[in-house]
Amino acid sequence: MGVIFGIVNILVAVWFFSSAAAVKKQALMWAVIGGIAFLGFKFIGYSTIGLMQSSADQAALGDLAEQGYSVSERSARELSSETKDEQSTAVGILYEFFPLILALFGVSYIRGRFILGMGYLASLKYKTPLSIKTH
Repeated sequence: MGVIFGIVNILVAVWFFSSAAAVKKQALMWAVIGGIAFLGFKFIGYSTIGLMQSSADQAALGDLAEQGYSVSERSARELSSETKDEQSTAVGILYEFFPLILALFGVSYIRGRFILGMGYLASLKYKTPLSIKTH
């Protein structure tokens, strides 16, 4: 997944560069800001996943103690075989793509608000020309 994040990060920088060049702003500066913002939002996404998982683990541990489970090697083996289900697969997919989705929404908001100077939804309809002229 790291390769996909790297490719998307480069594409975000190119997207910011072409958007800034289209509206006559400092394109290289905005390309760097876009790349750094993507990494920042990705970090926030991973931090959010950590908080969600730790709160879910604390809730599950409280339920297990009430059900009479004690900590031992045998009980850990039994629990690991009992917790595999369709819901854990769906949560894994959510955890995998949540940072990417959050980062893309975050950088698209920054692009619309600060580079293009328009609202978020209007910026999604703005067509950035792909031909970039450098001097």
